[in-house]
Amino acid sequence: MANFRKLLLAFAGAAVFASVSANAQVLATNQALQCVANAGVPPLVRAEGLAELVGDVTLNCQGGVPTQAGAIIPATNIRVFLNTNITSRILATTGQFSEALLMIDEPHSTTNPNTPLRVCGDASTNEVPTNPGVCTMFGTGNGLGVYSGANPAPDVSTLNRPNVFQARQVAANAVEWPGVPVDPPGTLTTRIIRMTNIRANANQLGVSSTLVPTQITMFISITGATSIPINNPTQTVAFIQVGLQSAVRGPGNFLQCVSQNPDLAANSSAPSPNIYTGSASTLGNQGFQFLVRATENFPSAFKKLNVAQISSTATTYPDTFWNQNVPGAIYNTEDAFTNTGSALGRAYIDPSPNPPLQLVNTGAGVGATPTFPAVRGLRTAGAANAGTRLIYQFSGVPNGVQLWVPGAVNVTSTLTGGSTGVARLVTTDSNGAGPFSPTTVNSAGIAQVQVFNGAGIAVYEVLFADSFTQERIDVPVAVAYVANPGNNLPVPAVQSGVTVSFAPLSTIGTASDSAPIPRFVPSPGPRNTFIIQKCNCNLLFPFISNQLGYDTGVAISNTSLDTGTGLGAVPQQGVVTLNYYCGQTGCTSPPAQTTNAPVPAGQQLTFTVSGGGNYGIAATPGFQGYIIAQAQFQWCHAFAYISAQGALPTSNGASMGYLALVMDNPVFRPGVTNNENLGH
Repeated sequence: MANFRKLLLAFAGAAVFASVSANAQVLATNQALQCVANAGVPPLVRAEGLAELVGDVTLNCQGGVPTQAGAIIPATNIRVFLNTNITSRILATTGQFSEALLMIDEPHSTTNPNTPLRVCGDASTNEVPTNPGVCTMFGTGNGLGVYSGANPAPDVSTLNRPNVFQARQVAANAVEWPGVPVDPPGTLTTRIIRMTNIRANANQLGVSSTLVPTQITMFISITGATSIPINNPTQTVAFIQVGLQSAVRGPGNFLQCVSQNPDLAANSSAPSPNIYTGSASTLGNQGFQFLVRATENFPSAFKKLNVAQISSTATTYPDTFWNQNVPGAIYNTEDAFTNTGSALGRAYIDPSPNPPLQLVNTGAGVGATPTFPAVRGLRTAGAANAGTRLIYQFSGVPNGVQLWVPGAVNVTSTLTGGSTGVARLVTTDSNGAGPFSPTTVNSAGIAQVQVFNGAGIAVYEVLFADSFTQERIDVPVAVAYVANPGNNLPVPAVQSGVTVSFAPLSTIGTASDSAPIPRFVPSPGPRNTFIIQKCNCNLLFPFISNQLGYDTGVAISNTSLDTGTGLGAVPQQGVVTLNYYCGQTGCTSPPAQTTNAPVPAGQQLTFTVSGGGNYGIAATPGFQGYIIAQAQFQWCHAFAYISAQGALPTSNGASMGYLALVMDNPVFRPGVTNNENLGH
């Protein structure tokens, strides 16, 4: 009997324990569903950008009661707002379907590698006929396997398991995923909701004037058939910083009467100079005379188009691009999350391994997954139009001048100067937009910038850049023209400049189905590059006479021929114009006259007032006064001699000679101090 009582007590204790355990499990299962928002590490985005990719945001959800097996999962509307315009691409204008995507339970990720991506709207996903992009889903009873991506036979509707949902643009700064079935996970798992492919107008917010950078902020709201509270519903998803700065090295002056790269200017098929000869003073006449430097203000401001571009020296793109379809992977490219077979005329495949080894520190990879279906433009989701482009807008290019640039330039480290990538010259529209189309170059690998009304552009596309190194791009520029001062070519006194910006340029700061991605506003500018100075030299002969038995002889020398003195003269030639000024009341000055041919370097124009001289200068008998001679070359000097009519310098009688006065500002000559004759 005692043993029976002991056994009865044991059964009673077990029953009480079982009851307490069951109640505890019910209490745990009935914990309210709650989500915690997390933006991870917000990236830096370019302040010039109108469609900058912000960081992903995840909601980590726990608690609640999982939907019963076979019962319809409650639907929710998940809407996100930014404090600026959302500019993700519109993939289908009917319904304003966006490239912004929502994924549940990290399908096709390194933590869930064997779950394929399956978008709502794919075959057999129970898409609501009257509400595209919204799917009816059914519970499993315990919250597990709900978003497995399973693709069963069409008649097994309760097992259709999409895990990717497409957003709709509902306001300039908001997108929404309507009717998303969110099954409470209970205590057996954590439900992860990821929002990706959200692009933002960073330029709209501007750059902070304080030490704290401007932030792009996301606000998350969930409404619908069930209430889901969110901890930290406001998240910083990006910091804004100016992405580009530019400078010109070697700006200076050219001379109208000195040809620059004349062979290239006369024949566009001629090889180009291949050296940089620029300096701070008058530039050399062979080679690339100046260069334009573009520097990124932070690593990753220069982005390649797609992670498939693995060669840092390639000057074109690979035949196939790689799908960037692993949630949470940071690719540092202009392409965002893509899962397609082709987009924007490019072929895409999954890399092997996936993600590529350079993105992970282990050999872990994900399994195969089907591409997105060809509905609502989904196969273009995440695809950018180009890698980062730089547009060089040349302005004030004088008539008669050509500009030439290389077909490819290196991307280099600002720290070491070593090459880290390549940028290719491409042919685009006037804003720098269009498909990748390398510009044709001559045999020396350079191309002429097409100039119209003094303006022209050169556009370079970054094919490879190091996301972890601050980099710059130097574009050397060759100025080419054949001197023609007689026709005032090239036109002098026009200040030329260049503005360097990210490209394509655009004014579209809202979501669009046609505007390119990425796109940017212009940078401030322009920066001065060069100016053509008119070659001239002005001489004053203060007294000239052919009266009262006197005559005057004049010799004007073109002293620009310098063969080894090292004084800096450049051989020039040009015509000389004589301007006569009668020095007596009531007299009439002879008309000005110009030589009938240029006076070559090292030669002299000689004449007498009474008899004229060479280069077609006619006599001006009876003239007395002063003459101002204007030569279309520099380095002019002259001597005048007054003597009796027909007399020689050694003849008896009054005679004298003098040096003409140079009326121009002092001319800098290395190693020579200014003096009376050379200076003024």
